[in-house]
Parts: sequence; C-alpha cells; structure tokens
Amino acid sequence: MHTPEVLVAGETLVDLVPAGSGSLATVSGFAHRPGGAPANLASGLPAVGHSPPALWTRLGDDPFGDFLQSALADHGLDGEFVERGDAPTALAVVAPTEDDGPRFSFYERGTTTLAFDPERVPDPARFECVHVSGVPLAHPEGRRAMLALAERASDAGCLVSVDPNYRPELWRRPDDAGDALGRLCSHADLLCCSAADLAPFGLESLARDDPEAAASAFLDAGPGSVDAGPDTVFLTRGAGGATVASDATGADERVTHSLPAFDVDAVDATGAGDAFCAGVLAEFAPGLSAGRLRDVLAFASAAGALATTQRGGFGALPGEAAVRRLAETTNA
Repeated sequence: MHTPEVLVAGETLVDLVPAGSGSLATVSGFAHRPGGAPANLASGLPAVGHSPPALWTRLGDDPFGDFLQSALADHGLDGEFVERGDAPTALAVVAPTEDDGPRFSFYERGTTTLAFDPERVPDPARFECVHVSGVPLAHPEGRRAMLALAERASDAGCLVSVDPNYRPELWRRPDDAGDALGRLCSHADLLCCSAADLAPFGLESLARDDPEAAASAFLDAGPGSVDAGPDTVFLTRGAGGATVASDATGADERVTHSLPAFDVDAVDATGAGDAFCAGVLAEFAPGLSAGRLRDVLAFASAAGALATTQRGGFGALPGEAAVRRLAETTNA
C-alpha cells in the first residue's frame, strides 16, 4: 500500500466558470469544475512525477460534495483525511480577466468548506512534508486547525510549505489576516506565493516591481512581527515570470534566481500558481545547491505555464515529460 510522503491541507470547492464570454451578469450559464488551491496542487503532484499525496479537506453534504468526492477519487485522493461536513459546499465564481489572471467571487458563508475541526488535525509525523493553505485561516475554526497542524509539523521535523493564498474578501475582519498569516508562515520552511499574497506583509507593490528584493525582504524581516519564518521563498508573477530566494543552499550568501515566463498558448490561468507549487514540492529539498535551486524554479515555472494551456486548475497538467521538456529550454 502506498504511504504518502506529503500531506496537503486546505480547501476543496466548486469553481463556477462562465459558459462563453461577456460579463457575469449576461453569460448564459456556468460550468462547474473541481477547484481550491490545495486540491489543484494535490492533483498536480502525481502529474509531475511525485507520489500521490494525502489530502486533508472538507466536502459539503450536497450534490457538489458528491461531485468533488468523485473527482478527488479519480485522482487517487479519496483517502482517510477527506471529510464530509453537514453543511453545503463553498462555491467560487470565476471571472476571467486579461491583465492579472482570473478573479474569484467566493460563496463560503454557512458552508462546511473552511470549518476544519482543530480536534481532528492529522498526525504530521507520518509525513516528510506538510503543505498548508492560508485560505482556511479566514474561518475561526479553520485558523485554529491549520495553525495547529503547521506548528506540530514543524515540531515533528517535517518540511513545512505554506501558500498564503490571500483572499481579502473571505476575511470577516481583514485586519486579522496579517497576524494569522504571519503566525502560519512562522512555522514554514518554504513559501510559495504570488505578489498579491504578500499584501498583508506590505510587500505586494515591491513584489510586482522588484521580486528579488521582495523575496529577500520577507526572508530578512520574517512574516510581519514574527521573528521566524521560511528560509526559501518562491514568488510567481504570472506573465512576469518567477523568482526564488533562499538561505538554505549551504552557500555563504543568499541565492536568488529569476526566470521569465515561458511562451505558451495560454487559454486559462486558473490554477497556474497551484501547478507551480506542485512543481516546487516535487523537486525541492532542503540544502539544494544554487544550480539545483534554479532547476527547481525552471521546473515549477514550466508546470505553471503548461497548466494555462488547459481549462480549469484541477488535473490541468499534461505530465512530467512535457514539463521537463519545457523546463530544459531554459538551458538551450
């Protein structure tokens, strides 16, 4: 029986995607697809050559929950940590944009999706790596559960990866986001983020203008007022490319690399960042050399780029061989 090396924790929900072009007010209908950054990442890990992860997530007691459970099972993600709650499943309405990727409107209030039970936190000592989404922190119980998981994983010696996935519209008290995400990041070894994810730390504008400076600033200052945090930051900027900064290579000084975005025939940017993060987790290990760290960045960037050539974020990656072929073009 397969024993997962990675535990992915966070939301699985339904993406409602407009059928056709036009504003959300005028489209003729919507298609429903599996979504949620952790679910997208979990489905992407086997596609990029990693063993299937375990997934701690919550599904609603409704037909959408049934739909998601079947989709997860089809990707080998129907294990012991997929829970069914007694409330509906959260929905995210996807509005494509031309400038900064898709935008999401969340319908989460009164659902089970983010209501993780702090008393049911999986034992992280069973895993080599634990990846935690920041979205459940917007829910009081989800916040307690994810912070407990990250702290226990750090204490157990796991590699702790965090995707802040900052969604300001989900926070009932937006001022809480910086503190909560800072506490989560304080337990992390590895951060995968976009420029927007650094907004609670006051680094979003810098991340868009000078990503290497922003990643270094986060490493120097720690997550907010917390004097701890990751020693490696991967930062994505969509069409602007991607950057990594690390103090964990064994070099005498910080290592930074940036790569431009790959030129692909993109049709949908939904889940591109999750595919990027899957690429990172598939290839990263503490203590990589500076050259290998650049290879990880190229592989993750290729995964993110290829995910945009398919519609939807869940199961969008075409496979490890295609990702490696595209990544190798950075050395051509």
